[in-house]
Amino acid sequence: MKNYTYNQMSDELIDIVSEPPTWIMRGGAGTITGILLLFMLGTWVIKYPEVLTGSAVVTTRVQPIKVVVPMGGRMTSLLVKDETIVKKGTILAETENTTQLSNIPAIRQLIAETRLFLANPQRQVSFQDGHMSWGDLQTDLNVARQNYLDFKRLQSDHFQESRIKNRKQQVKELRQMLSVNEHQIELHEEAFKNAEERFQGDEKLFKQGATSKFDYIASKNKRLETQRERENFEKEILNNNLKLNEVERDVQEIEYAHTEKKRLCLDNIGRSLANIENSLRNWQQNYLITAPADGKLVFLKNLIENQYVKTADTLFALMPVEETFIAAVDIPVRGMGKARIGQKVIIKLDDYPYQEFGMLEGKVVSLEPSLTVHSYRVMVSLPADLTSTYNQKFRFKSEMAGTAQIVTNDLRLIEHAFYGLRKLLM
Repeated sequence: MKNYTYNQMSDELIDIVSEPPTWIMRGGAGTITGILLLFMLGTWVIKYPEVLTGSAVVTTRVQPIKVVVPMGGRMTSLLVKDETIVKKGTILAETENTTQLSNIPAIRQLIAETRLFLANPQRQVSFQDGHMSWGDLQTDLNVARQNYLDFKRLQSDHFQESRIKNRKQQVKELRQMLSVNEHQIELHEEAFKNAEERFQGDEKLFKQGATSKFDYIASKNKRLETQRERENFEKEILNNNLKLNEVERDVQEIEYAHTEKKRLCLDNIGRSLANIENSLRNWQQNYLITAPADGKLVFLKNLIENQYVKTADTLFALMPVEETFIAAVDIPVRGMGKARIGQKVIIKLDDYPYQEFGMLEGKVVSLEPSLTVHSYRVMVSLPADLTSTYNQKFRFKSEMAGTAQIVTNDLRLIEHAFYGLRKLLM
C-alpha cells in the first residue's frame, strides 16, 4: 500500500483531516454542560446535615424503679413473667431459705388467730404440733406456743378456782354469823337493861334496909353476868370481823395472783407475736424480692429458677404501665449554640445495630446544663412504641445506651461548599 506525506495530500483531504466535524464539537460541549448542570442540581437537591453528637440513654419520663436482690443465693422460685403488670408488694421471686414461702400462709393464719385470742382469751389458737419446721421463725413460734399452753393451763386450773370458791363460801358464812351476832346483841340489850334496872332497885332497897344483903349481891351478880355476856357477844363480833377481813384478803390475793399469772402469760404471748411479726418482716426483706410499686415488670437479664443470684444484683425494673419514652443526651459545650428545641434527633442504640434494625428518631424537648461543666443535657422525646426507621419495634430495657446526633442545620451540599469557601476567604 502506498503512503502519502502531508505535502502530497490534496487540499480537500487536508481540509477534512484538519477540521473535525462540528457535530462532534457540539455533542461534547453539550455533554460537559449536562454533567455540570447535573452536578449543580445534585448539590442543590442532596442535603448533608450538620449534627451535634453525644451519648444517649433511653429511659421513661417517670424513671424506672430498679429491683435488686436483698440477699444472694439460689433463686428457688421465679413467680412472675417478663413484662407482667404487677401491684405494689407482689412477690416476684424467692431465694433459698429454711422457712420457705409455702409455710407463710399458715404462719399468717397463726398470727391472725393469736391477735383474736389476745382480744378474747376464750378463743383458741391452732398452733401446729412441735414437729413442724418453720426455719428462721422456729424459735419465736415455739416460745409463743409454750406461752399459749401455759395460759390455757392456768385457764383450766380448777384448784385455784376451788380455793377461791371455798374462801368466798367462808366469807358468806362469816357474814351470816355476824348478822346473828348483831341480832343476839340486840336481844341481849333488853336483858342487860332489865338486869340494870333490877340492880338499881335492889341497891336502893338494900340501902333502905328493905332487902337482905344476899338478895342485893345476887342482883349485882346477875347484872355483872349480863354485862359479861354482852362483852362476849361484842368480842365474838370482833373476832368474826377479823376472820372475815382475813378471808376476804385471801380471796383478793388468790384472785390477784391467778389474774397476774394469766396477764403475764398474755403479755408473753403478745411479745412472742411481735417477735414473730418482726422475724417475718426480716425474712421477707432478706429472702423475698417484691415489687416496690405498681407498674410493668421488665426482666433486665435472662432469669430461670434455681440460678444463683448475688446480693444487690439488679434483676428487674418497674416501669409505668403507660410508658412515655425519652432519651437523655449529653453533648459537649462546643457547638451547643446551634441546638434548638424541636430539632430532629437520630439515635443509634448499642443493643440494636442500626444497619440491621434502623435508628430511632425524636425531637429535642429541653436543653439544660449537665452535672458536669463540659456538657449539656438534652432531653429528647421518642416514639411511643419505640419504632425504628426500619419499622422495627424495640423492646425496652432500663437505660438503653447509644449514640445521638442532633440535626442542627439540614444544609444542601452547595450551601456547605459556599460556607466552606466563605470560611477560607475569611
